[in-house]
Amino acid sequence: MAKNLQDRVPGTTADVDVAFLDIVDPDFRVDSAPVRAAAQAHWYARTPIGIAVLRYGECSELFKDRRLIQGSAQTLAATGISDGPFAEWMAGGLLSREGEDHLRLRRLVSAAFNQRSIDRLRPFMRETAHRLIDAFAGTGGCEFMAAFAEPYPAWVIAELLGVQAEDFNDFLGYATDIGLGFSFTAGQHRERIEAALAGLIRVCDELVDRRRQKPAGDLISALLVAEAEGERLTSAELRLLVTGLVFAGQDTTRNQLGLAMATFADHPEQWALLRARPELAAGTVEEVMRVRPAVPATSRWAIQDFTFQGLEITAGSQVTLLAAVANTDPAVFGDPSFDVTVPRPAQLTFGGGVHYCLGAGLARAEMCEALPILAARLGDFTVAGPVTWRPPIGIIGPVALPLRFVPGQDG
Repeated sequence: MAKNLQDRVPGTTADVDVAFLDIVDPDFRVDSAPVRAAAQAHWYARTPIGIAVLRYGECSELFKDRRLIQGSAQTLAATGISDGPFAEWMAGGLLSREGEDHLRLRRLVSAAFNQRSIDRLRPFMRETAHRLIDAFAGTGGCEFMAAFAEPYPAWVIAELLGVQAEDFNDFLGYATDIGLGFSFTAGQHRERIEAALAGLIRVCDELVDRRRQKPAGDLISALLVAEAEGERLTSAELRLLVTGLVFAGQDTTRNQLGLAMATFADHPEQWALLRARPELAAGTVEEVMRVRPAVPATSRWAIQDFTFQGLEITAGSQVTLLAAVANTDPAVFGDPSFDVTVPRPAQLTFGGGVHYCLGAGLARAEMCEALPILAARLGDFTVAGPVTWRPPIGIIGPVALPLRFVPGQDG
């Protein structure tokens, strides 16, 4: 586990005590009253695994601080998974690369995976959203995660990578189980996670092999020939990048869509606004990700001793950036209540600095196309039964979200 940081704030006249938040507790909630009180009292709180940063300004700075590294592999080890295929996959992926190695890979991927390649998919996104809704629009209800949130981003990633429709079912589903590896309970699900990773690697390897033999106009074909400063991706790097894109492109968007619908269920007046004014879609995406992010926290690890805002942070310590809390910092956002019509400063859910989310453009486009179509076609809706949830830290969202609506509202 991470080294504990000191319990008090040095260099202040009152030597202020800070709150303790048990962020590894299965019942921990980022939107709870104790978390809000801790953020109001100070910019950070203590946790069982280091400090948690709670305010917007400090989160923004530390996302960019090169004395901290992206900590997914280290956080996974703290859950008890320090070896084996999933640990190796996590350690080798783009998220865990640092320095020149990270920049080289990012340049190579960016040459093929850019905004132009994403925008070309927008008509397919709209067509897919309508096709999925057609299957349940007349029934008056659906289990939203299975009916829409899971297949929609999976179809988009499949189109991006050149997966044939007849192979889609083999391609679907692995990301959900792999996503459990990003929570503090990963060790409890090791067998399930590693089985899903093996399946994902198998289907991605088959895709890459086919594109080596027969290139097409998809992302894998582009990655195979991508070059930056005379370098190309190795076979091992290509596997890690393709599997990482498939996982991240499915699981985070799946959960963010579910969180969006759960949020709108609590704010039907905002849903009605989006239905009446679809031009609000881009701002709506940012607002949903601000108040209910699928990735509420990101780990960083100190690679040297340093002092930040008077706090001594030691090498090897874990720093948890609670973007979900920073995104509602009243000093930055004023009244942080959910409102799709209010222009806001940039939300921090996609991170910052050199590890700013590579798939942010794709996620934004998918949400921007899907949400106004859902609002137009489902109209007023309610949650129709119990909602089940993933663990509260990691990649979060509904496991099941049953909805009820009035058939025939669309149009």
